[in-house]
Amino acid sequence: MTLEQLTALLDAALGGPDGDPDGDPDVTGTGYTVSNGIAVVELPGEQRLKTNTLFIPQDTGVRVEAFVCRAVEENHADVYRMLLQHNRKTAGIHYTLDNNSDIYLAGQFTDALTADDVQRILGTVLELADGDFNRILERGFESSIRREWAWRLDRGESTRNLAAFQNLRPDAGDAAEAGAPATSSAPAVPPTVSAADITPGAPVPPSAG
Repeated sequence: MTLEQLTALLDAALGGPDGDPDGDPDVTGTGYTVSNGIAVVELPGEQRLKTNTLFIPQDTGVRVEAFVCRAVEENHADVYRMLLQHNRKTAGIHYTLDNNSDIYLAGQFTDALTADDVQRILGTVLELADGDFNRILERGFESSIRREWAWRLDRGESTRNLAAFQNLRPDAGDAAEAGAPATSSAPAVPPTVSAADITPGAPVPPSAG
């Protein structure tokens, strides 16, 4: 598939490089950019701020890749088990690791790909990358998140970007025993975590790729 064929396919699926303003904002309203012979679709999410999905033209089709999260720090078997179990249920797109053990979604597709197929692929990428993101962080960076909770609570810092990980608060067990959820001094916000908000001075998981 040539780059020209690929962009024509994306135009049909997304409504053009700027997207379709009247379409589904998660897919057809997204649009795409082209850089160095690769088309990139930026998918907005809820748990994960965005997921950049790469469409890489190849001789007999197109390869799709999306970065999800850098290599986890702990609970590797638990994280990989979850990802492999999801691979069994998905068609075309699957979880994989690169040489650094960073987590990606990837798939290989033929020239027979249609606009409907592209929308389905993007929907699958968004469902997995956005839906699994906090679960990956919770398992793979548990200690970092616990340390960040303790650091922020001790200094009275905002904990809004940790809202999705209430069960990892230092006082979460005490609150559960008392029959009430642990509360945060910060207002409720969408459950997102940015790379700068977990464990000062320690490696942290990226919020987007």
